[in-house]
Amino acid sequence: MIAALDALSPTEMALVAAIFVLGGLVKGAMGFGLPLATMAMLPIFVAVETALAVNIVVLLLTNVAQFVQMGDMRATAARFSPVLWGSVAGIPLGAALAAQISDAWLLGALGTAVLVFSALSLGNVALTVPPHRATPIGWGAGILGGAVAVLTTVPGPIYVMYLLGLGVDRRSFLSALSLFFIVTAVLTSGTYMLLGFFTPERLVLTAVAAFPAALLGMWLGNMLTARLSVAGFRSLVLLVLAVLGANLLWRAVLGG
Repeated sequence: MIAALDALSPTEMALVAAIFVLGGLVKGAMGFGLPLATMAMLPIFVAVETALAVNIVVLLLTNVAQFVQMGDMRATAARFSPVLWGSVAGIPLGAALAAQISDAWLLGALGTAVLVFSALSLGNVALTVPPHRATPIGWGAGILGGAVAVLTTVPGPIYVMYLLGLGVDRRSFLSALSLFFIVTAVLTSGTYMLLGFFTPERLVLTAVAAFPAALLGMWLGNMLTARLSVAGFRSLVLLVLAVLGANLLWRAVLGG
């Protein structure tokens, strides 16, 4: 471990920590958004493979922490099992489609859908998931989310739109979203392991700088939103979702 630490630049570690405090702040406040926030900045300072490896481990660990913190783990897994199994099915589907669909086209389509959903919802146009259709729509959201996870690494908007459509409370929202991200992160980690992305240096960087910083950011984010009303929390989620949708469109314009 000491050898791995010696191979890391102190400046690199400090920059990674600062980025993950910000990413954790977003996640603590919203329940999602950490990878979008961190991946927008990490590749500026470290290699893309380093950014991906550190990010996926932090994503997995922070979501495990958030899922445990929310409680009702068994009930959450049972209630949202269609989304979970759909995500597992969607990941190999995404892998099969990877060579067929351009990143720019997919990001543009996803960004447009997210922006339309956010705008209509903020305009008080009810876009809901009827209780009797929660299971089939959950399967669809899971399959689409899993495929998008492989193709773009940003399945969050799909899951968020489904949960907002169900009208779940903040605790259920955070618990379910954490569980969805755990499933996709585990499967994605397996892919990165096969690709050789996990080196001693990157794992030490995660343990020493990224993960503790993300936990600090999450604590700060939770403090900021703990007193929000249900309506206030929903509006804040929709606003952040709109920003993420615009970011997806921008990435599509830039070519993915």
